[in-house]
Amino acid sequence: MIGCESPGSVGSGLTDSEADVVVYRDTVATVTTEQFNSYSGDYAFFSAGGFNDPLFGEMRATGMIKPALPNTSSDTLWDENTVMKMRILFDSPNVYGDTLADQSFDVYQIDEYWRRQAFKLQDDIRIDESQKVASFTVGSEDSLEVQLDQAWVNENYRPYTEELAADSTVDEDSLYANQEFGLALVPTNSNKIIPIDISSTRFLIEDAGEDTVQVATNQWAFFMSRNNEPALPEGSVPVHSLLESALSFNYDLTEIDNISGPSISRAELVFHQNEDAMNQTVSGSVKRPQAQSALLHLIDPNGDTLSKLVPGNPVANGLYSEEDQAFHFNVTALVQNGLINNGLDEDQRFYITLPDNGAIKSSLISGSASVNPPELVITYLKNSQ
Repeated sequence: MIGCESPGSVGSGLTDSEADVVVYRDTVATVTTEQFNSYSGDYAFFSAGGFNDPLFGEMRATGMIKPALPNTSSDTLWDENTVMKMRILFDSPNVYGDTLADQSFDVYQIDEYWRRQAFKLQDDIRIDESQKVASFTVGSEDSLEVQLDQAWVNENYRPYTEELAADSTVDEDSLYANQEFGLALVPTNSNKIIPIDISSTRFLIEDAGEDTVQVATNQWAFFMSRNNEPALPEGSVPVHSLLESALSFNYDLTEIDNISGPSISRAELVFHQNEDAMNQTVSGSVKRPQAQSALLHLIDPNGDTLSKLVPGNPVANGLYSEEDQAFHFNVTALVQNGLINNGLDEDQRFYITLPDNGAIKSSLISGSASVNPPELVITYLKNSQ
């Protein structure tokens, strides 16, 4: 649907005559979704937990984490009283689910090699569940210390810290990287999904009466499943973080008549969130983190689309507005150049994704057939005749 409105007249800086300020609106037709298996590691956060979202389905996220080796000499690091703990810090504002409920985890050893830069959201990995390394429960707190099983520490971590003391030519980092694969945080219920802050999460080597040695994390990622997704409200389309679901559409600028590139003062794409459906499916202490921005890409989808979206070079950053519950993308320069050059590249297509930092976020967008369809809004100057 195309429409124009004329809010008023101004003295044109383009000509000597008076010009009208005109607003052109056109519905973006046929917005679809595309799913990708994208990367889940090496972000500022990694997620773990479970939640049954009545709008977006049953989610289960298993976190993966591996401690680095300490820099401290192992001669003074270990004795019979030494214990090892995992200190986890959570991103409380972005917890997905019931923020006041308990979320429980069992910790197991991972049994195969993986790298945080290459691991993807829907990948799977072997986990040894024959021996539990730890168990813990997260309530409403924003941090937690979890003691690790001493047998696991003695067999799978401590020996690598002692290698260098015995032989200075040993590359214990290489041995450790290829023989030990870290820990899996496996959810045992489905009350909430917790983003874990990797910059503040540490492993602690403690001995009573001695200084505590803090060890950083050198690998982190997570994998997630989403099942039993219900039918969405008619005319709405989902978008999920980590490219689990992205929006896709075409727009033909050559169909715009009587607007020249230089006359445009502003052009924006507006995508409304289906706020009614989003709000009706959560209540009380149950929260669904609101994405505050979205990314607009314009790429040729032929070939490896994922590699063009990650890390990507978006043409616009859309900000979410509480006033109209919509993402607004400033595409002024893009539309100006497109009109001057007789349209955009026919091989290119628009994609909208949510920014990724390792936390899980979702939005339900009103599609072309909805009450609030996505639209291109152009404000331009039209010379009075």
